[in-house]
Amino acid sequence: MIDEANPSQTPVPRRFQFSIGTLLLWIAIGALAANTVIMNRQVTRLKQDLASQQPLSPKEVARQFEKSTTLGTMTTTVKDVRYSAKADAYRVDFSWVDSASGKTWHSDVRLNHDGFGVYYGQIRNGPFIQPLGYKEAFPVAVTTPSSFED
Repeated sequence: MIDEANPSQTPVPRRFQFSIGTLLLWIAIGALAANTVIMNRQVTRLKQDLASQQPLSPKEVARQFEKSTTLGTMTTTVKDVRYSAKADAYRVDFSWVDSASGKTWHSDVRLNHDGFGVYYGQIRNGPFIQPLGYKEAFPVAVTTPSSFED
């Protein structure tokens, strides 16, 4: 039993003492921190690589589709865009107003991937292609961004 009134018996607090265990602990903490930073950079790079190979967002498909199909007085509006990973294709539901009759028409088109970053389809709807002067089909394409454009 320690008598607190007697200063010769009070325990002296130990100063920091070097030990191999402490050194190994600090080395392990430093290695884990470095590993975390390296892994974070690798995951970020992999996400960027994966994003460059993913298909376009539905909003981007709708924007490009509307831009390429709005001609003259005919204005198209995209109602829905669906992507099929199995077929690697988009189905675009769209509508337009016939300027002659004022009637609203609805149709859809399937945009298939060509393997080189372009999704291509043909609109074969008569009320859409005839006012534009086409007889068989109206070609539509949306493109993915190039991996060289950073």
